[in-house]
Amino acid sequence: MKRLLLATSALIVAGSAQAADLGARPYTKAPIAAAVPFSWTGCYVGGHVGGGASRTGFTDPGIGTGAVISPAMTIGNVPGDRIGVNGDVGIVGGVQAGCDYQFASNWVLGIAGDFTATDLHGTANDPFFAGKTGAPATLSSRTDWVASVTGRLGYTWDRFLAYGKGGVGFAHDRYSLNNFPTMGGFVCPGVGFLVFDPCNSSASTDRVGWVAGAGVEWAFAPNWSALIEYTHYGFDSKRVGFANPVAATTALIDIRQDIDIVKVGINYRFGGSRVVAKY
Repeated sequence: MKRLLLATSALIVAGSAQAADLGARPYTKAPIAAAVPFSWTGCYVGGHVGGGASRTGFTDPGIGTGAVISPAMTIGNVPGDRIGVNGDVGIVGGVQAGCDYQFASNWVLGIAGDFTATDLHGTANDPFFAGKTGAPATLSSRTDWVASVTGRLGYTWDRFLAYGKGGVGFAHDRYSLNNFPTMGGFVCPGVGFLVFDPCNSSASTDRVGWVAGAGVEWAFAPNWSALIEYTHYGFDSKRVGFANPVAATTALIDIRQDIDIVKVGINYRFGGSRVVAKY
């Protein structure tokens, strides 16, 4: 028994001495998380608000359909100069979605689509002919919405991106002609013999054109970015028919339109910036 106790004590003393000789364990610094440069590669969804203005030109090519019994020089009878309708600045708002790919370190290539509801409208008086009862004849234009599918190419400085874009634009427009003496070369009869009412007519159409723009975007958080962008929509001349409300005639009018929009927006970007451990 004494021998066992002596042997155990010897082992304890030897272990303590060896531990003293080894000294304290060295201190190891914990890794520090460090963000790598932001990557724009990935897809996103977002929304935007802003302001816009439209410019619409009505041109009478002198073509009408149906019976023409009035030689009056009015809408739908003889060619005329373009009548411009400049809309006041209106509020716009909508949504966007797209995907980007960052390559060659600092270049970003992307594709996007957006839909924007608008309040862009305007009215102009016909400067060439007076309307009924001494009041002016008016032409009106209203754009309900615009949309686009575009590609974009940009250059990035880490979390800042400057880009240009271009593609196809779409719009839905409503037009009206009011208080004209004739429509499609035909007067609008009223109640009673030789009594004529003003000719009023409206039409709506979808437009397809081109889009070009530029903007800047800032990734202010791993999954969020903010943008400001200017976009021009160009819609070349399109022939639109305005039916005489009481006769089987139609005035065919060539309508050209340009829209400019400035918007600010925010995107949620899927994925976000990567984080790695740095010692």
